[in-house]
Amino acid sequence: MLTQSWQTLANLFLQQTCPLCDRATPQPLCANCWHQLQPGANTRPPQPPSAALPIVTWGAYEGALKRAIAALKYHGQPQLAMPLGQALGQHWQQFPLKTVRSPLVVPIPMHPEKQRQRGFNQAELLAKAFCQQTGLSLVRQGLVRRKVTTPQFGLGLQARQQNLANAFIVGPAFNQHRPTRPVLLLDDIYTTGTTVKVAAAELRRWGISVCGVVTLASAVLEKSRQMSDCPADADSNRLSRSTTSPPL
Repeated sequence: MLTQSWQTLANLFLQQTCPLCDRATPQPLCANCWHQLQPGANTRPPQPPSAALPIVTWGAYEGALKRAIAALKYHGQPQLAMPLGQALGQHWQQFPLKTVRSPLVVPIPMHPEKQRQRGFNQAELLAKAFCQQTGLSLVRQGLVRRKVTTPQFGLGLQARQQNLANAFIVGPAFNQHRPTRPVLLLDDIYTTGTTVKVAAAELRRWGISVCGVVTLASAVLEKSRQMSDCPADADSNRLSRSTTSPPL
């Protein structure tokens, strides 16, 4: 009995803590915080009227999902990319974009200087977990970020476009051999779509087909939910639901 008690105590101290609530947990996120992610996720978003690219996203950029992305990117929690990327992959398996050939997954790149500072590219980590879940092929250097840009947060549309002008070039993975399969871009957050549109334009300039973009969270979906709170718009903004089990 005493041995079992000591073992239970040792297991408690050996467990990591949840980055969102500090509870001890053997998983990257505790069960309670993972459950909180679900109301903001598992929804197929409405397409923005002017979207040049089809979008598949896991959830709205709000609440627990917003805090989880912040922990991943800014608080040194790269282990969160695995369950979040797998959940995004499960969502893709339920709501894939229709393509004749399976797409190649290209994460939005960071500038090497910024990636050295952070220690990782969150889009690439998410893409790795996403591809493990879906079986799609990951191309890490399909694009290269050659220009240091300021954070897009808080910038207007014109400022975003100027900030990202000439930011991307086709990477070494596609320099010698242009792919015959379409590219699926992957990023953590979709806001105005400027980043993915600029990235897609560079790939298309080289004759590379881009079938769409998949993101963990979307500010567009968040805005549509705010609109759906209005009774007059409730029917037109109703969103379909699905369920995603917490990845191990």
